Amino acid sequence: MNEDQQDEAEALLAIYEADSNFIQVSGTVYCYKFVCEENEMKSFMLQITWPKDYPESDDAVLDLDTFFNSHITESERSTMINLLTPHMGDWSGMAATFSIITHVTDNVEEFREVIRNEKLVERVEKEQPETVAVTTATLKDNENRSTKGMTKGQKRRFYDKFGNIDVDEKPRGWNWVDVIKHLSKTGVQT
Repeated sequence: MNEDQQDEAEALLAIYEADSNFIQVSGTVYCYKFVCEENEMKSFMLQITWPKDYPESDDAVLDLDTFFNSHITESERSTMINLLTPHMGDWSGMAATFSIITHVTDNVEEFREVIRNEKLVERVEKEQPETVAVTTATLKDNENRSTKGMTKGQKRRFYDKFGNIDVDEKPRGWNWVDVIKHLSKTGVQT
């Protein structure tokens, strides 16, 4: 690390000391998480890597290829990087990590609009109903096949493991009245 990089690293650590979204991976690699509280799938992490000659001759390398961004498609990632590329010329030759993070923070909604997550939503909707139906049918088949010749202990372990699989039968106590709740509504009669 050269002197300019050391100065910038110290400044970044001082600025983002209490910010849990800022991560120093190494002396030349920094990440910042842009978390969306409303929709977790709109969150993303920007990784900024400093080349050897940064900041004098080389610009910082921006990257969205982290595990945190696995829900974002490759085309969406490249579009997000392209949104930052025009501003990189303004920061060329100077310490730009803080400027990059600030720019993305100020325009975070523009970056989040790029993330569509269409494939993920379609995949989740398709997988869930089939999985539930297959699991229920499989468990019923397993129960019918395996409970016929089982001992009491085997049956008890089976029901402890899988529960009561019969959908029509309700669990014990499903209609019990909570005594404390009932008395608080009706009041204590003397």
